[in-house]
Formats: sequence, structure tokens, C-alpha cells
Amino acid sequence: MAKPRAILKRTQSVKNIAKITKTMQMIATAKFKRAFDRAVAARPYTDKLTRLIGQLADAAGSEFEHPLLDKREPKKVVLLAISSNRGLCGGFNTNATKAALQAHAELLERGLDVEVIACGKRVARMLKYKQVQADVEHTHIEDKPTFAEVDVIAGELLERYANGEVDEVHVAYTKFISAARQSAVVEQMLPLEPPEADEGAATGVQQHFLFHPSAEQILADLLPRSVRLHMFQAFLDSAVSEQTARMVAMK
Repeated sequence: MAKPRAILKRTQSVKNIAKITKTMQMIATAKFKRAFDRAVAARPYTDKLTRLIGQLADAAGSEFEHPLLDKREPKKVVLLAISSNRGLCGGFNTNATKAALQAHAELLERGLDVEVIACGKRVARMLKYKQVQADVEHTHIEDKPTFAEVDVIAGELLERYANGEVDEVHVAYTKFISAARQSAVVEQMLPLEPPEADEGAATGVQQHFLFHPSAEQILADLLPRSVRLHMFQAFLDSAVSEQTARMVAMK
């Protein structure tokens, strides 16, 4: 039987740990609110841009061509895995890494040359533990990603794809659906699939617009912006999902 002194010492230790986790939960709650506001604020612009591109693609017609829409036989692909630099957030990093590993295995089964870019210390370590060495590691992006930071990565990938150095770009991250639900997903960013126009346009309910300059010129300008914005949204979703997972873990 444990001595009273040992029991008191253990009780005090548990109380101290409870104070620390309570403080971390409060910090995560405050960070979640700010990250949630940033992620939600960007979504209306992302959704509106997607719909506009659909209208432009419909107006430009099937003859429209652009390097980002160019589908070729894939040989070299890039897998961008996004997680966090810190732990103590439950299964957030583990789930994101599992999604990346599954996508990596599927791409290798297709006989493709896979380049792995790890954004976050945790995913880089977990991939290395699973014998998947990241070719590039980005650990400077914290839980407040800025568009300028993400744009450096997106711009490089866009340039490499346009030059034919990369045939596909996939992004593994944790998508924020709600405060109660986040899902680790893998999305193909390149080549682009132009969205279909709104149903109203197909049925003749929506008005036809006159574009100046031409729909083709506007579409050529918006397609790269769409890729950059969708990648930024992935980082925002990952950031808010991290804080949600940390709140639950510390509670």
C-alpha cells in the first residue's frame, strides 16, 4: 500500500498537470477563434472565384487552352503534406500523415516518380519514421499562415507544372468542416478541372455576361490565382483544425 506522503505527492502532481492543460486549452480556444475567423473569411471569395471560373469556362468554350488545364501522361508528381510544427493535438498530425502515406503508396503503385514536400515538423518526422524521406521541408509556416508564405510554395509548383517538370500536384491536409468534424483529405490541385457553370446558366435562367477583355483572357489570369487561393485555403483549414484538435486533447 502506498504511503500517505507518496499519495499526497502524486495528488499534487496531478493537480499541477491539470492546471497546465487547462491553460493550454484556454490558449488553444483563443487561437481557434482567430484561425476560424481567417478560414471562414477566405471561403466566400474562394467559392465566388470558383463559380466565376465556371462561367468563364462556359463562355470561353471547349476550344480554350491553358497550361494549367493541360493533362498529360503523368510521370513526375508532387505530394504536398501539411501538418503542424507542434504536438499535443490528439490525432491531428497522425491522421494527416496517414492520408499522405496512403496517397504516396497509391502514387507509387501507378509507377510514378513521387516528390514529397512536408509542411510541418511533425509530418516530416512521421514520414521519415515510415521510411518516406521528404525531398523538401517547410517548417517556417506556423499556426498563422499568411498568403505570402503559401504563395512562395504555390508559385514554384505552378511554374514547374507550366514548364512540364511536374505532371500532377496533390495536397494532403486536414479539411475543416465544422468545430465537431475535421477530415484528413488528399486533393489534386493540378492539373485543374474547370468547374461547370451554375445550373441557372445551363437552363437559361442566368443572364449572359459580356466580358472585357475576352473571357479567355480573364480566365487565363484567374486560373493561377485559383490554385494559389485553394492552396492557401488548405493551410487555413489545417491551422484551424489543429487548434480544434488541441482544445479537445487538452480538455
